[in-house]
Amino acid sequence: MGLAKELVAQQVFFRRELSERVGWFIGLRWVAIVFATIGTWAGHRLELQLSIGPIAVIVGGMVAYNLLFLFICRYLRRFSSDHERPFEICAHGQILCDLTALFALIFFTGGFHSPFLFFALLHIILAGILLEPVYAYVYSGAIVTAMGLLGVLQHTGAITPHAMLVDRLVFASGFSAVETLLIFAILATAMLATAFLVTTIKRSLRVKGRTLLVFCQELEMANAKLTALYTMVKQMAVCTDFQELMDAATYGTARVMGVKACSIKLLDDQHRLLRFASTYGLSQDYLDRGEIDIEKSPINQKIINGALYTIGKIEEKDYFQYPENILKEGIASMICLPLKVEKRVLGVFCVYSEASFNFSDQDAAFFALVTELTALAMQNLNSELNKTWFLQKAAHQLRSPLAAVDTSLKVLRKAYVGALNEKQTELVLQCERRIESLSKLIQDLLKLGIKRAESDPVALRPLALEPLVRQFAAVFQTEAREKKVTLTLAIEPHLPPILGDEALVDDLFTNLLSNAIKYTPSGETVSVSLQKERDGRLCLQITDSGIGIPKEQFPRLFTEFFRAENAKALTNQGTGLGLVIAKEAVDRLRGTIQLVSRENQGTQVICHFPAATEIG
Repeated sequence: MGLAKELVAQQVFFRRELSERVGWFIGLRWVAIVFATIGTWAGHRLELQLSIGPIAVIVGGMVAYNLLFLFICRYLRRFSSDHERPFEICAHGQILCDLTALFALIFFTGGFHSPFLFFALLHIILAGILLEPVYAYVYSGAIVTAMGLLGVLQHTGAITPHAMLVDRLVFASGFSAVETLLIFAILATAMLATAFLVTTIKRSLRVKGRTLLVFCQELEMANAKLTALYTMVKQMAVCTDFQELMDAATYGTARVMGVKACSIKLLDDQHRLLRFASTYGLSQDYLDRGEIDIEKSPINQKIINGALYTIGKIEEKDYFQYPENILKEGIASMICLPLKVEKRVLGVFCVYSEASFNFSDQDAAFFALVTELTALAMQNLNSELNKTWFLQKAAHQLRSPLAAVDTSLKVLRKAYVGALNEKQTELVLQCERRIESLSKLIQDLLKLGIKRAESDPVALRPLALEPLVRQFAAVFQTEAREKKVTLTLAIEPHLPPILGDEALVDDLFTNLLSNAIKYTPSGETVSVSLQKERDGRLCLQITDSGIGIPKEQFPRLFTEFFRAENAKALTNQGTGLGLVIAKEAVDRLRGTIQLVSRENQGTQVICHFPAATEIG
């Protein structure tokens, strides 16, 4: 919140208002000069009792000092609006000159009984808006004093103002001393009340302005935090290794919260020791102390038991296992939370600051959110790794027995151990087809497990898609002809390469085109197109006129082993892993995949890939 406090302290917003209004004041005075000139001419034409000469001198004086202030204002533009003093002096100068001209005009239009007395209110309002509130009272006091002095001098005959401009109502000149005093009291009250109302409203608006400014700054900081948190969570979501995930969490949290350091300590299997699994910003000397014995660290005991532990000022009385190391490291305050999923505690997540009492309640709540998201990411990665391990293990264990069974069935069908009748041969063929489906499933499981188990990203290189697409399409032409499906190909020439890998493109194209042909009835068409989009990306589209996908089953398209109901009704062939493999291949190629489909009308798969020139 430091930026918001600094902005409020400097009152940048209000200072900018003063610098802008100083120039606006000059423009307003030109309008007043024009109206004064027109009014003087009109009064002369109407044969009113006006002192044309003195009024003309006053208007000329206004023109002269307004030109002077115009040049001064242009000079002041060289200054930053943060430098308030020059603009404030200019505003005072303008108000004083205007009041001098106004009282001269008042003197030549009836003195104390001149209708122009009310124009003094305008300057009280301007002083209240542009300057500090006290100046509104200073100017209103000065105006009331000058007005009272003028009334006394005029009533005692010490001065004789020029002819009355208007000899009616409150401006009449035949009032008694008491009546004149009453009029003065009313005008003085109006002046002071105006100063009070203007300054009160200004104070209220400034308080609201400061509140709004602080709110805007806090909203901006919250938005920046959430954006950084989103980036951190997105980065953790693609991690395939626990160490990589934890390092992303500690680095990201320290950056998001603007703290000195961050650490994740994991529990051992006996829940007796905590070891530093990932750190950011802590020195090696601090980490060389090794594992933390929970029994010797009451603070960590409380945290593991589920407590949020915030220390605003770390002193030696706070009992750590190594308190001297905490102070030596320069840690003055900290927040620690248990890393847990449901009731299972994984370890302790801490952030450290060099400043005492650095963490607010909002910081603690935000860190609690970060901790929960980190624990969920760790749990999800663990589940994914376990699932991958199971897929590989199951596939390896099933592959050999199935191969043996398949070989035995072929031996039986080919009558190596005796002739089979027609019914027995049909049963053996059905078993072979089932074994073939299971073998395809095992092959896909192994492929999926291997891809997910790869901890290192695939080394991508510039790759031309055009020849690969032509090659894969030619392979599937035979399958399409056997099913009497027309396979068309449209490729835009001179396409730029992508950063890719042939095996990934093979996985993607094989699964998508195989599905398109499989679920398209005989006599229909499957089309493949490859072109460059306006944004520079390459677009691969595979469109079929097959059975389509029911709308209600769209959310499950990229989940393992899912097959739409109409696909199951059409054929038993299919593992429900094709789209999953295709999606993971697209992700590794840094592309996107989208399906557009309507039941009984066909499906269009749209893949976008960034060109190698864009990424490089």
